[in-house]
Amino acid sequence: MEIARRDLLLTLAGAACARPAFAGVAPWRAGVASVDITPPPGLWMAGYAARKEPAQGATQPLHAKALALRDGAERTVVIATLDVLGLTAPVVERIAGEVARRFGLPRSGLVLCSSHTHSGPVIDDQLAIAYPLTPAQWDAIRQSTRRIEGQVVEAVGAALYSPRPVRLRFGQASAGFAANRRTAFPGGPVDPAVPVLSIEREEGGLLGVLFGYACHNTTLPPTFVQYHGDYAGVAQAELERRHQGALALYVAGCGADANPSPRGTLELAEQHGRALADAVERAMDGSAAVTGRLDAAFGTAVLDYAPAPPADTWRARLSDENVYVRRHAALMLDVIAREGRVQAFERAPLHVVRIGQVTFVAISGEVVVDYSFAVKRLGGQGTWVAGCTDAVFGYLPSRRILREGGYEGGEAMLYYGRPGPFADTVEASVMHRIEALLSATRRSD
Repeated sequence: MEIARRDLLLTLAGAACARPAFAGVAPWRAGVASVDITPPPGLWMAGYAARKEPAQGATQPLHAKALALRDGAERTVVIATLDVLGLTAPVVERIAGEVARRFGLPRSGLVLCSSHTHSGPVIDDQLAIAYPLTPAQWDAIRQSTRRIEGQVVEAVGAALYSPRPVRLRFGQASAGFAANRRTAFPGGPVDPAVPVLSIEREEGGLLGVLFGYACHNTTLPPTFVQYHGDYAGVAQAELERRHQGALALYVAGCGADANPSPRGTLELAEQHGRALADAVERAMDGSAAVTGRLDAAFGTAVLDYAPAPPADTWRARLSDENVYVRRHAALMLDVIAREGRVQAFERAPLHVVRIGQVTFVAISGEVVVDYSFAVKRLGGQGTWVAGCTDAVFGYLPSRRILREGGYEGGEAMLYYGRPGPFADTVEASVMHRIEALLSATRRSD
C-alpha cells in the first residue's frame, strides 16, 4: 500500500552513490523514515485485561520508524521500531516476506522491535483471551493490523531508498526508574543500561538516534484509554524536540520483570520519558566512533513447553470461576479438536547484528533481565541486548524465574493462548542458539 506524503516523514534525501572515506571512520551510510500509525478511536487497546473500554482518542501519536544501515561493502540491516505492545509470528512473516519481495532484504537484515507500550492497539489475535470483544471488534483489529503492516513495509522501503554518508557513535549511560516487580523489597535485579547508537550527518548534526532501556512500558494505567507511547514515546518525542530534524527510535530491553517506579499517571510517564532522554544525551556526550563492518545472523530457538494436562483437565476448567481460565480451557480444547494436541513448542526468532564494535542481540518474546546479563557475558564489551523483537509470543523466563514460578514464570502464558509454562530447558535453548549466532558473525570478520 502507498502512504500519503503528509503521513510519511523522510529525514534523508538521496545520495545513494556517495561513498566518501572519513578519516579513521568506516564509510557508513544510513537512511531513516517514520510514519504515523495511530489508529482511529474505537479500537481496543493492548496489554491490560483490566481495561474496560476501547480507545477514546490519542494523547500522543504512535509511529513505526526505520533505520537502514549500510557499510562500505553494501551490507545492509534495517532496524524498525513500532509503538505497539508486540507483533505475532504471522504478522512478522508477512512484513518480512513483503520486505524481501519488494526490496530484496534477507530475513537476517530486518529486525522488528516493539516498544511494548500498553496504550497502543491490539495487533492480530495477540492476547485474545484477555479481551471481551465482539466479532465486529476483531474484524476492526484485523483491518488495523493489515494497515500497520503495510505502513511498516513502506517505512522500511523509504529508509532503504534514502541512504546518505554518516558517522556512527556508540555510548552508554544509565537510568534509574526501572524496579524489579517480582520482589517485595527494593533492590531486585534490573538492567539500568541505556545503550545509544547515534547517527551523525556528514555535514554535522544528528540524523538519528537508536536507544534502549530494560523496563516495561507501563507507566500509564488500565483506566487510561488514549493512544500513547508511554515513557518510551515521551523520550522519543523529547529527543526529536531537542534535535530538530533527527529521528529517535526506542528499542525495548530485557525488562519483562521490571516496571516503572513510580507509575500510574500521565505526568509520571512524562517524567520518566524526560529522564530517559537525559540519559540518552549523557550517553551521546561520552560516545566513541564506531568503525568496522556490518554483519548479521538470524535463527530460531526451539523452546519446548512443559507437558500439558489431558483433555479432561481442560474440560474441568470450563467451569472455573475465573473467566480467563474458562476462555483458555475452551481454546485448548478447540486446538485439541483440530490438531490432536496442544502446542508442544515455540519457535523464538533471534538476531545478532554486528555494527562495527557494537554487538546488537535481539530476542523475541517478553524477555526477563537474566538474559541481558547472560548475553552480555557472552558478547563482551559493546553488547546491547533487546527484547520484544519480532514475535512477542509471551514471556521468556530464565531458568531461575521458571523455577520460582509466578506471573513471568508461566502464569501469564494463559493470556497468550499458550498451553502453560516452558520446559526447564528454555534458557539453555536460547543461549545455545545465541552463542551460535555470535560465532557465525565472528567467523565472517
